[in-house]
Amino acid sequence: MSVEEVDVDDKGRVLIPKEARDKVGLKAGGKARMKVENERIIIMPPISPEEFIREMEGCIKEGTPKISPLKLKEIWETAEKQE
Repeated sequence: MSVEEVDVDDKGRVLIPKEARDKVGLKAGGKARMKVENERIIIMPPISPEEFIREMEGCIKEGTPKISPLKLKEIWETAEKQE
């Protein structure tokens, strides 16, 4: 992993270099995920509804799910359109 120094403006904004944005699929006007881990800030592309469903598979240990994964995807997509 290469390390690149970037500027932080007075509002805390950081310009992610185009090469890095292109490499991970970040789009202008789009969303990104961010987490702080061990005093590091990690910026990731947004998770798609399909990836979310795959990550959640197996999380329900007992019983029947209250909502189907397809309904969850529909809710997710509707919420994204409203933003």
